[in-house]
Parts: sequence; C-alpha cells; structure tokens
Amino acid sequence: MLAEAPAATPALEVQGLGVRYGALVALDGVSWAVHPGELLGIIGPNGAGKSTCYEAATNLVPRQGRVLLAGQDVSAVPAHGLAALGLKRAFQQN
Repeated sequence: MLAEAPAATPALEVQGLGVRYGALVALDGVSWAVHPGELLGIIGPNGAGKSTCYEAATNLVPRQGRVLLAGQDVSAVPAHGLAALGLKRAFQQN
C-alpha cells in the first residue's frame, strides 16, 4: 500500500474566524483553506456573512481567529500589509 503524499501547504487558510457587531454574531468559528491551484467559492443568501468573511480574512474588520498565508501566520498584519503580500480584497462590480 502506498502512503499518501503530504498535503501541500494551503495558499490561504482561515481558522476559527469570528466577527461580531455588538450583539449580532456575523461569523462564528469559520474555517477554510485554499491550496495552490484550487478555486474556492463562498455562496449563500444575502446576509449569510460572505462579504464579512472576506473582510475578516483581509483584516478589514475586527475579528477573532487566525489567517495564514502560505503557512505564515499573518493574523496581526494590517490590510495594507496583506495587500503588499498579495492578499487583497476585490469588490463586486455592478
């Protein structure tokens, strides 16, 4: 029996993201990862927290949890610092 190859380090990984706006819990314990060459879509109805998830991952809103870029913890890096590392927030175009 062949051993499985070790999984590649995710290009982007979020662990336990949490965002609260006062008493409103927008995200609670959200985790996901994207490996090199993968595409990830986050879908859901209006108000489900999709945009908040992107904003939390790119440090545009106060949040709990960790963000790793190529295995490096960038949780404390401000949004402009993440942009310099290649992690940017894109906005929808109407």
